[in-house]
Amino acid sequence: MPVSRSTGLAKNVFDFSGTTTVITGGASGIGFSCAAAIAKAGGNLVISASRRPDKTQKALDALKALNSTIQVQAFPCEVGQEESVKSFFSAIEQAGLTTDYLIHSAGISPNTDFYDQNQQEWDMVHNTNNTGAFLVTKYAALLMKKNPVNGDFRGRIVLVTSTNGINSWDPVSAHYDASKAGNNIFVRVAAEKLSEDQICINGLAPGWINTDLNATLPPDVREKESAKIWMKRWAEPEEMAVCALHLLTMPYLMGQVVMADGGYR
Repeated sequence: MPVSRSTGLAKNVFDFSGTTTVITGGASGIGFSCAAAIAKAGGNLVISASRRPDKTQKALDALKALNSTIQVQAFPCEVGQEESVKSFFSAIEQAGLTTDYLIHSAGISPNTDFYDQNQQEWDMVHNTNNTGAFLVTKYAALLMKKNPVNGDFRGRIVLVTSTNGINSWDPVSAHYDASKAGNNIFVRVAAEKLSEDQICINGLAPGWINTDLNATLPPDVREKESAKIWMKRWAEPEEMAVCALHLLTMPYLMGQVVMADGGYR
């Protein structure tokens, strides 16, 4: 009997009331699904604004509709630019919000033939995906250090990485795969330092997910990749949200990258 896609999603077992979760890339894809799950769990939200104001407003309206009792705000943030990231977290603090949790989901993945990739594109991908992960983690942690200890931690962070950084995928995504490999080792390195201030960080490495980022893949590629997945299907963004919330609340897990790929060979 096939497993229902709603398995594990029917009941929200999380309680984020009285906390604020910051989500980069929260206006779409996995980031938005994480924001929706937090809203349903009673948590306040701050998302990084999309470069398209209409997209940001649509996301804010949808999140507020899920729970009218929470605060939902958006501030601009270019994750690969230090002054922008610094201003983003400063705006959160000035708004009187704590940074209890962070889900860093912002990233880019241009698929370009290997020999057509150039330094400009490589630098753009690594600046957004690698430098962005460092900057967002750093400035979030600086605010988390001001929080009182709740259980074992003052704050908790999940970086959304990728299985591409563990087992790679295709030369067209060489720059993306390399950047995500950097993300995965960064989780381990950052965990050692952040633990000194009782801040927890783990990584979530999704496999194939039905997002806009993957929507342009040719049907033959989707079919080929689907055949490699033991669960015989791609995941929905909402399933990654459940994984992320588990990582934000799971005890005694530090510096780990969890592969959520449905089983993949």
